[in-house]
Amino acid sequence: MPEKPHSYPAPKAPLSFRQVVTKILADTGYAKFIHSEVVKARKGDATATKTVAAHFKMLPEELKELSLPANFGSCINCTESKTNTTLFVLEFATPARIWPEKRKKD
Repeated sequence: MPEKPHSYPAPKAPLSFRQVVTKILADTGYAKFIHSEVVKARKGDATATKTVAAHFKMLPEELKELSLPANFGSCINCTESKTNTTLFVLEFATPARIWPEKRKKD
């Protein structure tokens, strides 16, 4: 049975994309935690969606740099949508810190 990721308290304010990716790359435990929450949120788990929203919000300048519309991610708390694009962006980044561990085991 896979080990359950430790939980992390929400920051005082959600982290920007750069900040959350930096934290993911620096802390394997956090990478596992936030990836687990993103996966649950994508499956419609309202609590996990709120957890992700408390940890992550793209800054307007990040949206502009990535050529994303200003309203991108404005529906992160919309639990009806299991294809929330904001979750896709974060889900793409979260395994980055975990992959080297998995490759060593293969």
